[in-house]
Amino acid sequence: MNLRIVIRRIGKGHYIASCPNLEGCHVEAESKEKAEAMLKAALNAYVQSYRQRHEKIPYNPSR
Repeated sequence: MNLRIVIRRIGKGHYIASCPNLEGCHVEAESKEKAEAMLKAALNAYVQSYRQRHEKIPYNPSR
């Protein structure tokens, strides 16, 4: 599974990081580095949550 990561600056000291392939997986942080680290943690939690429930991960490769 290849995940696309997008980090955008939305204002001075505000960044949004998201993974368009996984609906609803995004974070907001005060720096690009923090946004990246927080998104990695969010991705791990997202995937782990689905695996614990034995559900298919809603991956959209075209996003």
